[in-house]
Amino acid sequence: MALGKKDHSWRSLQQDAQLTKARCKWLLGKFFILVALSSLCLIVFKWFEHFHKPLLCPQPLRKVIFTSDGVLSENWLNRRVSIPLGKALMRIDLEYIKTQLEACSQVASAVITRKFPDTLVIEIKELKPVAKLFVSIQGKRCIRLISAEGKLFTPVAYTRYGIKPLPILSDVTVQLIQKGKILKFNRIYTLLVELMHQYPDVYATIVQISLKNFDPLLEEKWLQVDLKTSYNQHLIFNCTYVDVQMRKLKGVLYALTPQQRSQLLRIDLSLANPVVEFR
Repeated sequence: MALGKKDHSWRSLQQDAQLTKARCKWLLGKFFILVALSSLCLIVFKWFEHFHKPLLCPQPLRKVIFTSDGVLSENWLNRRVSIPLGKALMRIDLEYIKTQLEACSQVASAVITRKFPDTLVIEIKELKPVAKLFVSIQGKRCIRLISAEGKLFTPVAYTRYGIKPLPILSDVTVQLIQKGKILKFNRIYTLLVELMHQYPDVYATIVQISLKNFDPLLEEKWLQVDLKTSYNQHLIFNCTYVDVQMRKLKGVLYALTPQQRSQLLRIDLSLANPVVEFR
């Protein structure tokens, strides 16, 4: 038989028929496998859709989670803003709630998010008071708290005992306050922090901070504060080169005897050479 020529005998036809039959079986088996896999995927999808449909579709608002890093409570939240339980979660106006909460001067920021399927999460950051200020509004004596940034805010949910330990800020002129904030108060706060860290026993006795000679609109030398203690002693600082003045204070206190310290009236650390006065 010559090479390259196809054998058209009955044996060749029988072999071709067997090959065609085997290929059909293979294709049919593959088809059934694909159908089975598709059916399985459809069943899994329907099962997931049935049992997890509440997670996929927003539900009416049923729960509010409220957290704050300060003293504000959920009772305050309910008085401050009305949150419509039962309303569709996606129809809750988050921006409106945020605006209402941040209108409270004690609130530094409010973050409101939806937690599907039916929860609203409200996180509050509050201003932390470091001093207090007494002001007269329509002839009535009112109290305002001052944050580390110098922002003035009306205290909400603070008890009398929570406010009492704060030092009083005195001799505050109108020129010192702009847009509800005391100018360059951060310099005073830096001084207070250094005093608290290095001399906590002295810091604990501070009852008043006088800004009589504190003028942020003039030169640095006018950033002077008078810290009055519960022993009626006065520590005069300039809010520039605080670390240098802390070393001066250390030298003065080290040199004084216990009897002299009890008679101490005034230490002026704002000068090149500290001035010490006794009663």
